[in-house]
Amino acid sequence: AVGGGVSSPTPADLTLTNRERQRLQHLRGVPARSLQVRYALLRNMNRRLRKVLPLVDLGTNLPWRTGYRLRVLGHCILHDLKMALLEEALSKTASFGKNISLTLDHSRKLLSADRGERDPATSQCVFAQAFHQLKDRSPEQLRLTEPGGRLFSVHFANEDGIDAGGVYRDAVNEMVEDLHSPDFDLFVLCPNGVHHVNTNTDKFLPNPKRTSPLAMQMFEFVGRLMGISLRTRATLPFNLPSLVWKGILAQPLELSDLEATDRITVQCLQAIWETVDEPHFDEAFGSALTFTINDVNGDVVELVPGGGVVPVTYATRLDYARRVEEYKLHEVDMQLEAMRRGLGSVVPLTILQLFTWAQLEVLVAGEPDIDLEYLREHTECKGYRSTDETVAWFWRALESFDMQEKSLFVRFVWGRSRLPPRGKPWPQTFKITKHPANSDAALPVTHTCFNQLELPAYSSFEVMRERLLTAIQFGTGGVLQS
Repeated sequence: AVGGGVSSPTPADLTLTNRERQRLQHLRGVPARSLQVRYALLRNMNRRLRKVLPLVDLGTNLPWRTGYRLRVLGHCILHDLKMALLEEALSKTASFGKNISLTLDHSRKLLSADRGERDPATSQCVFAQAFHQLKDRSPEQLRLTEPGGRLFSVHFANEDGIDAGGVYRDAVNEMVEDLHSPDFDLFVLCPNGVHHVNTNTDKFLPNPKRTSPLAMQMFEFVGRLMGISLRTRATLPFNLPSLVWKGILAQPLELSDLEATDRITVQCLQAIWETVDEPHFDEAFGSALTFTINDVNGDVVELVPGGGVVPVTYATRLDYARRVEEYKLHEVDMQLEAMRRGLGSVVPLTILQLFTWAQLEVLVAGEPDIDLEYLREHTECKGYRSTDETVAWFWRALESFDMQEKSLFVRFVWGRSRLPPRGKPWPQTFKITKHPANSDAALPVTHTCFNQLELPAYSSFEVMRERLLTAIQFGTGGVLQS
């Protein structure tokens, strides 16, 4: 409700929908009048900031300076004001660079995976192939600021396809997907995912074991890919928790950030903090607890010299808990610093530090959920009318898909896994056209360069849904795409 311009809505207009109250639980009990007063204060502050913010040194690290304090209060600066500053900075630092060509090879990737080459030094995944071809390029060559723009042309060895945009999008999406693959261990699944805890089970963390100069270069390249995604609004599917996004912005971490990746460790810490006396502590933990902790790979790390044989007692429990929290919150600082360097070489970090971690995630990776109403708003039909039964069945089928299937559909038709951010022009309208085949046996065909779906006129909803699922499951990567 407060994400629009600093002049609209007025405080009197401010209301929260039921959906917003459900999402913003901490505001549920706040009276409407109090929300309006709070918004009036923020609105007034932002009106004044609009005039002076361009004159402030936001890059200062001196805590008493205005720029530093404004970064700390970045969550109070309205989104449109921050975006205006960011767009101006991106425009001033934009560069068209030189024509860059990449040759990528899926057969090399598959052979490397079959050989179990997961290490950054040996892997031949698409990310690694692209890294070796781009690592020596100047960051200025990666500062293209154009929605849907291409920084390089891509050719997949022994595969058909002319890169008019779709092959490029497939390639950069696959680079990021490789970071979340079990066949490449630059990143690892967070402990919540490993232990199937029901929070962020699909989020990945940098692998703290990867500290070689090559690995640090790769983490820096990950940051550059983030910058490319932000500048070109590619919404590449980085599946990372708040701990990573906050770390990239150098924002303070909290226990909730650790819980979002390692709930079991936080539950253990809470049990230690809540122990009321020594008998209860001994009953709960006995002599099994030592000054060690498991890292994100599950390996044991000593928190003090010889920690494996140093028992945690009631007297030392708080020191142990402090050490665990400190270690776990800063376990991947080295890797995050490399990613921050990479991102900062492509996008001005001083402006980004005004954004919250959640806003940065949307700027880089887009909304992880596929909003079908948002997709409808940017859809046009050719050969069909929007009211035709075939089109109605199409939308009904998409509505029946789970989130992963919806993401696969977007990848199938557009070569990307997420929709562009709200409030910005779409690089391409989604087009539904009539497939020339008039048969239930035909599968939909896509042209990812043009965000276009050729849809046969199926005889029933059930056939429509089945054919779409078949196409998105088996049609990505070249089959049924052109």
